[in-house]
Amino acid sequence: MIENKTILESLERQLCTGCGTCVALCRQKAIKLVKDVQNGIYIPHVERELCNNCGICLKVCPGPGIDFDQLNLEVYGKISENILTGIYRNCYIGYATDHDIRHQSSSGGLITALLIYALEERIIDGALVTRMNKNKPLEPEPFIAKTKDEIIEASKSKYCPVPANIAIREILEAKDCKRFAVVGLPCHIQGLRKAEMINKELKTKIVLHLGLFCNHVPNFWGTKILFQKLKIKEREIIKLDYRGDGWPGCMKINLKDGTIIIELADFWRFLGMYFFFPTRCLMCSDLFCELADVSFGDAWLPELSNDKIGTSIIISKNDIAENILLKLKLKEKIELCEIDVEKVIQSQVKPVYFKKKNLAASERLFKNVPVYNNVLEPDRIDKLLAVFPYVNSRMCSKSYFRRILRYVPFEILSTYNNAYDKLFLKKVKQDKKI
Repeated sequence: MIENKTILESLERQLCTGCGTCVALCRQKAIKLVKDVQNGIYIPHVERELCNNCGICLKVCPGPGIDFDQLNLEVYGKISENILTGIYRNCYIGYATDHDIRHQSSSGGLITALLIYALEERIIDGALVTRMNKNKPLEPEPFIAKTKDEIIEASKSKYCPVPANIAIREILEAKDCKRFAVVGLPCHIQGLRKAEMINKELKTKIVLHLGLFCNHVPNFWGTKILFQKLKIKEREIIKLDYRGDGWPGCMKINLKDGTIIIELADFWRFLGMYFFFPTRCLMCSDLFCELADVSFGDAWLPELSNDKIGTSIIISKNDIAENILLKLKLKEKIELCEIDVEKVIQSQVKPVYFKKKNLAASERLFKNVPVYNNVLEPDRIDKLLAVFPYVNSRMCSKSYFRRILRYVPFEILSTYNNAYDKLFLKKVKQDKKI
């Protein structure tokens, strides 16, 4: 019997992240991503008659785990000394000086400004980004942006599963002289770095790796049930933006007969609940996209609480990122202010704790867990706290529970979720490691 070396091994072990790397790197074009309706995520489907069992798809899969020491040596030439953030060169807060770009982005517009500059200066010929599909407005569409307008179109967060790396295939098929940037979540960049280790052509073509901070990506059920509760019919939706229009922004739902706007604080209290955590997100230890050249996220700091336009936290990790950021600042395309790494951790303290403690704390709850070497040792309280997200995620995988969830008032759900959050935050404050 031939040993199965395909991506299906990750899928069977519930370790697939749905990143799409396997699709792009399959030389036989035997893999495609399909929607797993039950769990509201993307999963790979392998065409057996095309597959030659070469094993490349499994080698590039970030699902089974990441040896951060090995990849840090490969990417940065050294091992990280900071287990919370990974390697960093400098840390900043900043924003795009173009008011429209800054206002329409999720937080500061720095990625948009950087990509536009890189395109105009011919540092890159295109950028792998994601927009919402015009024909299927609740689904994401990864693509290679080649104009300023396309980059702007892809700005703002997408709070749903995004198989961004399927678009890597277009990069591989481009001419050898072409250069690209990639914008992705931690799992996307992890898959990309693993792919670059076995495909030198890819490593040459991708000159910028831009990472997004990520606590988790809500599954498709989050948005679907939210709209059901609000009596919004999917067939009436023309366009959906999860963020934008200032900071912290709002969800804008364009309907055939009007527009609905929901503030971030109002929709995220539901969408961000542990019900909609994909199982694999509960097993991830990478918040700050540790393998990117530079990473970006919301600046959730007390001193910026009155910011109504948007400011980002930036972690610059190498000379590539540092040089382009400083050029952008000199050309007055962006504003930058250097900060201590402790400020970065402060801005994301709850998800930092969750990422670095939850995986090890909850490993007994899962049949299989990925192998990481960038986590902290949990104590008994951590292990107890890890049960709540796991149970909630598992409950929402049941259709009968999702039907019930439609009718439970937001206030009751918030009270239920807040009770756990208070205990969690209390533990975070008591922990001396963070």
